Amino acid sequence: MISGRRTARETALLVLFAVDVGQTSDYQMSLDRFMAVFKADREILTELLGHSDYNPAPEQLLQRAIKTLEPAGSHWQFVERMVKGVEAHSKAIDELIERFSLNWKVSRMSRVDRNVLRLAAYELAFESDVPSRATLNEAIEIAKRFGSEESGKFVNGILDKIAQEFGRV
Repeated sequence: MISGRRTARETALLVLFAVDVGQTSDYQMSLDRFMAVFKADREILTELLGHSDYNPAPEQLLQRAIKTLEPAGSHWQFVERMVKGVEAHSKAIDELIERFSLNWKVSRMSRVDRNVLRLAAYELAFESDVPSRATLNEAIEIAKRFGSEESGKFVNGILDKIAQEFGRV
């Protein structure tokens, strides 16, 4: 079973991805759209929980996830904090990522890798209450799940350097 925090991070990734592909340039609008679709489409939640049509999520698990991702739920608050944090510090985060990604500009990275890195770099730099090992492990697993075959290694290499930069190893 995937944790509530993992679900929140994956949700934040989807929101950032929507902004990145140009569905909207407004992060709050992207959050609002996700919430509207999320409430209407249980398939999204089933996918976020790591289930599928062939391996459906138990109803009790779906209900618990819906509760934690509701606007008053603790995990939705984490999603909002992450998305708004990336938005507020986007320039500094992208500069940080570029500094540690040898021969790669952020604009040339895949959208998945770029946004996983943004979320994790934000956590490492600005969320000191989140253990760095959790941030790194979650980012690597999310990159593997949504990115290419090489995404986990790519993300790990850059985030490890960023964690060292902030003394979070």
